[in-house]
Amino acid sequence: MKIAFISNPNSTHTRRWVDWFRLNAHQVLVIADTALSEAWQGPEIHNLPAGFNIPVVKYLVWGWQTRRIIGAWRPDILHAHRVTAAGWIASLSGFSPLVLTPWGSDLYQYPQRSNLGAWLTRWVFRHAAMVTTDSQDLRRMALHYGASPDRTHLVQWGVDREIFHPAPLPAKIKEQWGLAGKIILYSPRNMHPLYNLDTILLSAQAIIEKFPEVVFILRDLNADAAYRQQLFAMVQEKSLGEHVRIIGRMPWEQTIPLYEMADLVISVPSSDGTPVSVLEAMACGAPMIASDLPSLREWIRHRENGMLVPVRNVPALETAVLEALSDPELLQEFSVKNLELVAARADHQVEMQKMEALYHSLLSEQRSGRS
Repeated sequence: MKIAFISNPNSTHTRRWVDWFRLNAHQVLVIADTALSEAWQGPEIHNLPAGFNIPVVKYLVWGWQTRRIIGAWRPDILHAHRVTAAGWIASLSGFSPLVLTPWGSDLYQYPQRSNLGAWLTRWVFRHAAMVTTDSQDLRRMALHYGASPDRTHLVQWGVDREIFHPAPLPAKIKEQWGLAGKIILYSPRNMHPLYNLDTILLSAQAIIEKFPEVVFILRDLNADAAYRQQLFAMVQEKSLGEHVRIIGRMPWEQTIPLYEMADLVISVPSSDGTPVSVLEAMACGAPMIASDLPSLREWIRHRENGMLVPVRNVPALETAVLEALSDPELLQEFSVKNLELVAARADHQVEMQKMEALYHSLLSEQRSGRS
């Protein structure tokens, strides 16, 4: 097949998806709706923002440019990752068949901001021949905005379990990172208000009082500048310096030891689909504390294979962390169950094979309709 993707070319999720199809004998083309900032060897990339990037108007221009690009390249399928930006561009291009994959906030937040946002979302779904989502809850949102029930499928981003797996010597990894003897609480989420890293820092003092060897690891990743400044100020004001380590951007594969040495992984956003970081943590055997959201309940049952806490509830987060750290047997039980769950429901290879079959079925339908 010839598959054209419209997506953020800097996203690890985009690259894993595209590279799977590229390395499995398909021709791929990437149309970048975000300025390419990191080299990517392999696919042909059309960097739309490099040529024209005036707010609002750019999407009309990019839609026209995309029409020309795919007219020349002649793909079998156009796949837009995200309803916003990529979905707008794909719809403006007029190409069919269009596959659409929402990522989360493009459905959980954007359409609720204005009547225009809701209208645009419905407009994009009218152009989609197929929709994939990574949770039943996100599927529910897609159906609300006009996706066809018969053409909306559950496909996970998945985890490469050959890479993400429990470390045989987590203590050795901690020693290599200068964290020997420490209890590691790791948040892999972006430094953005949506992910509530401030809630984690607000819970820190109560946790440190009970477990003074605790170190919180946060990621300075895709940061909102004002929020970043707020978090750094909190670390100073609360004298958390020796208990907080903030790590910047690094290659995707270098993040694996962070999961492997974590005693707990904490992911507490205000909204979410199925975050790949949660699946990666589970695949590495790290117990999870996560926001009590519908999409997360599809993966975590409270006190069965993790803990769920209400959004932005500091006392609840404190209680969950203290309870988890006080019960090593419970943490081990979480770890075992999550390894089984990821193997059964979130294997990257299996999920991409599922997507490949869906592409083929869509093309078969299109050919049958034309015959």
